[in-house]
Amino acid sequence: MTSEDFRSLIEQQTDEQLLGPCLHDEILPYVFDPRPAAWDTFRDELATLVGVSRGDITVVGSGRFGYSMKPRNNLARFTDKSDIDVVVVNSDLFDDLWLSLLRAAYPRPPFTDKLGGWLKKRRNEIYTGWITPPEIHLDMRIFGARARQVLDLKTRWFNALKQVSRHPPRRHEDVEGRLYRTWRHAELYHLQGFAELRKSLIE
Repeated sequence: MTSEDFRSLIEQQTDEQLLGPCLHDEILPYVFDPRPAAWDTFRDELATLVGVSRGDITVVGSGRFGYSMKPRNNLARFTDKSDIDVVVVNSDLFDDLWLSLLRAAYPRPPFTDKLGGWLKKRRNEIYTGWITPPEIHLDMRIFGARARQVLDLKTRWFNALKQVSRHPPRRHEDVEGRLYRTWRHAELYHLQGFAELRKSLIE
């Protein structure tokens, strides 16, 4: 789908209808277009490394279509400086990470003061049903062995994305991944983005 096709689509369809092509439809992402088999390898390897199913994984944004979906980017083309944005949806993995965080550092004094500014951002993420594992910062010198499970999961996530980043045939800056609890949480995030994107394209 070209950017002009998408401009027509966003004029003709509701935000809910856009969820199909932008999130759910089984399409070959733009970044894998020169070598379709690499998309299967990418998903299978990532699924194994983080412990989910291949159906839990998709690519969104410019890596999916070849142009940016960020509001005010005016559907800018994908370049070798662009990130590939991966969505992983798995309630078991999400809950394991969430509960591990609570066991390591329940957000009450005295730990609240030691967690730093990242805690508020992570709490806001979890409220909306997603989390970015690399953004978790726990110091084992403060939290001891309780932080081990969280940090191990964070490391596994980071290493998995780095390992699979070699598969997309198109050059790119990096592979970034966000973990959602359910597909509906992912939908709500994207619906908010569609509303902002629609407004920015009209302006």
